[in-house]
Amino acid sequence: MSTDVHAGRDGWLFLIGGSNKVTTLYDRQSRLLPDAKLHPWVKLIEARARRLQGMGIQYIHLNVPEKLTIYDHQLADPPIVDWRLSPAVRLQEMLQQSPDAHVWLDLVALLRLARDGEPIYFKTDTHWAAPGCLVAYHLICVRIGIAPEPELLSRNHQDHGAAMDLGMKLSPPVAEGFRIYDFTKNSVRTYANPIARYLDSATQNIAMHVGAHVAFRNDAASAANKKLLVFGDSYVLHSRTSLTGMLAETAKKVEFIWSSNLDWRYSSGHSRMWSSMNLPSGS
Repeated sequence: MSTDVHAGRDGWLFLIGGSNKVTTLYDRQSRLLPDAKLHPWVKLIEARARRLQGMGIQYIHLNVPEKLTIYDHQLADPPIVDWRLSPAVRLQEMLQQSPDAHVWLDLVALLRLARDGEPIYFKTDTHWAAPGCLVAYHLICVRIGIAPEPELLSRNHQDHGAAMDLGMKLSPPVAEGFRIYDFTKNSVRTYANPIARYLDSATQNIAMHVGAHVAFRNDAASAANKKLLVFGDSYVLHSRTSLTGMLAETAKKVEFIWSSNLDWRYSSGHSRMWSSMNLPSGS
């Protein structure tokens, strides 16, 4: 068993180590992420909200929680973290006192409510499955005032089986069955930069991903007259198979840039058209 992986109940695997030393983040006094290091994040989100408001851009910030925060009831006894001390929960508590608290979307509460139904994260991977992604999608749609597509989980899909990121850390590797959707029906991808095209064909030993940039257009009458610019990571993806594909089926224009930062120059070039989203993964 890898020291980076915790084997929980019923085949659930959790990342507890790795480069981010995940379990140490659930500690207000930890050296890596005490509350004092979260306060600058509050100031950063406030500054982004005010700057984007001045540019005529609606801004939302959604943190994708670590699986430990949602499926803590599947941890082996005794629980190895207190989910209430996750960075996502602590940061939300700090932002509640801010005049810009409205830009923060609380995904933790909704995912914990949904966890007892269909699995919303993969058992042997750090990422969410399509039902979990759909929870975030609905929350985003409500906040930015657009109608969600009602039948995304009825779209074309393929069933696969493979060892994923946590399952690969075990010896022997542990595989899992999973479903991959193509959420796009009315939307088409109109642009993909070289990094995105590389990721389209790369299957293993991926050398790069940050900076991938794609754009989608949707001319269907049902598509909201919105242009969405999303800065995010592997929980959002550049492809038709995750949150970007869901949003592309919902709004006239959608762009995704794989980045933890906001590209101010690019955003300002289209300022009156954007709703801007920062969707980083975290704990």
